[in-house]
Amino acid sequence: MISNKALKNFVNLFSFLLILTKFFSYLNQKIEILFFIFWSMPILFLIFFANKLAIKAFQSFSFIFLIYFLSASLRVFGISPYVFDLLEIVLIVILFFICVFAPKIITRNM
Repeated sequence: MISNKALKNFVNLFSFLLILTKFFSYLNQKIEILFFIFWSMPILFLIFFANKLAIKAFQSFSFIFLIYFLSASLRVFGISPYVFDLLEIVLIVILFFICVFAPKIITRNM
């Protein structure tokens, strides 16, 4: 069984890796800085609410990660795939599963 502290650590780690991956895309001039900032804001909110163990936030971010998955899959399965886009889609799927199962983990540990 995963503890609440481990859940927070997983969310923080994978969120940081996802933002770092997108930042590498910015450094390689695949995206603009405004898109990077706009794209990173919801993940920063997730980190904030995940550390508070807000169940509704995890449920909301499951939906947001579905939207992220759809937009990332357009780039990954497009004409010219990029290595960091593939890593991004893997991290999005991991964070999606964490957000789906987090409410159950939180309620069991209370």
